[in-house]
Amino acid sequence: MTQVSIPCVAHFPLEGRPSKVDPSQLTNAVHLLPENYLDDEHHGSIYCPGCGVMCSRIPRKKARRTDNVHAFYAHIRGFDDISCPHRKTGGRASVDGIAKKKKAINLVTFADWKRLEDDEAENEEDGQVSKSKRLVQGRTAGNGRGVKHEFDASESVLNAGKFRTVRRLVMHAKRDLDTYVQFTDQEATRLGDLIVWIEKVQKDSLRYIGKSFLFFGQPTSIVKGTHQVFFNFKEHGHDLVGYCDPRVFERRGWKTSECGRYYIFYGLLEGHESCSHVRILDSGQIDRFSLSHALLNSLC
Repeated sequence: MTQVSIPCVAHFPLEGRPSKVDPSQLTNAVHLLPENYLDDEHHGSIYCPGCGVMCSRIPRKKARRTDNVHAFYAHIRGFDDISCPHRKTGGRASVDGIAKKKKAINLVTFADWKRLEDDEAENEEDGQVSKSKRLVQGRTAGNGRGVKHEFDASESVLNAGKFRTVRRLVMHAKRDLDTYVQFTDQEATRLGDLIVWIEKVQKDSLRYIGKSFLFFGQPTSIVKGTHQVFFNFKEHGHDLVGYCDPRVFERRGWKTSECGRYYIFYGLLEGHESCSHVRILDSGQIDRFSLSHALLNSLC
């Protein structure tokens, strides 16, 4: 079985440091994200919550590996035959016909788009979430330190490799375009391949029509209609239009006169060779930034 990275591990210090414990013992153990790991305190005392096998942080004492990959957790060697949610069998097909996830330690998965109906805005720059999310203080066996974690309604730890806004994907792109993104029931896609310049689309539209991408560019005009705001990109003999609910602009304080910025939005490109459009249905599917944004240099 092939293992994938483990988003969170359970800190459970025991005498003798056994290589495997019963997962039921880890129910109340504190959970650690890779960035909260302290080698002197946690090495030899962290376990996979899914199967109870001891884990290791790679690299143990640095933020990234020598190949620039962010630190991650993995099972220790010798337990490949242990069934675990963080291990996958080989082969191209998966259970129930759902496409298997890309084998990548830097995988982020879709957790549904942020909608206009979401009252409280997520501040994804500093990892804080809305007050409607429950804050839980973890507990630990022994003398380990407690760490606060935020949980969603399904008791899943937030900020553990999931996204629900384009802003989150832009943050990942700024760090590493080789991050893989996986939407529900789809194969994982390299983030650098998911983001496309609108100018590139206009020059070869037939290559992109009928597919979903993160479209990225500076509009020639922005027009507010009765029911939609339209982003117009009229160059290279092709008219590309993105449109969204006017409330997205109103709630973010954006002005239709502000064309001197780059907009990035996710959606399906529909249309034909000379004209195409992208429908932006949820507020999380669109964001914008200034001309000096670091992502511009990353994509050039």
